[in-house]
Amino acid sequence: MGGKMKLLEEVARNLSQCVTIDYPGGTWPGKKFSHIVPNGRGKHEFNDKCIGCQACRNVCPNYTISMLDENEKRTVSVFLGRCTFCGRCMFDCPEEAINLTPQYEFASTSRDDLYVKHTVERSKCKNCGQYLFPDKQLTRARERILAEIDERVRKVFEEDTKIYLDYCPDCRKKIGYVMNTNTRKYY
Repeated sequence: MGGKMKLLEEVARNLSQCVTIDYPGGTWPGKKFSHIVPNGRGKHEFNDKCIGCQACRNVCPNYTISMLDENEKRTVSVFLGRCTFCGRCMFDCPEEAINLTPQYEFASTSRDDLYVKHTVERSKCKNCGQYLFPDKQLTRARERILAEIDERVRKVFEEDTKIYLDYCPDCRKKIGYVMNTNTRKYY
């Protein structure tokens, strides 16, 4: 009978006082719970530097990041339900466009709330109307090439890219000679 009395006393004591803590960051006799680490990795956040290059998708070990091309838009989508928050997407992004915020609590009743999405604009080929890579990606690629290219051909390449980056690869092959952007002009 002594064990049952102690159990009843414990139950009565717990019913008469609060045994839970405030969430998040409540206190319990001098200790703080739900401490958010300042440099912790949580929900993904994209900034305007994102060019839609797919580098983040290619390095993701869990296939968390996907790209969807729909007409004039490329959507980068991160499914937080599968993410291990390793940070490879953030570290390998050439444009430093992804940050992992300290927000790590994603409780939701809808699976759609577990997606972080970012959209980048794409343009059409001037000849056939087929959608190309995102505009920002083409512009950034051109800037990188011009920064590394030999000074003797930089001016010619700069003029050619102003023309042929507005065309899809098939149209560049077909009408490159007419546009005078074909490499045969150097022979």
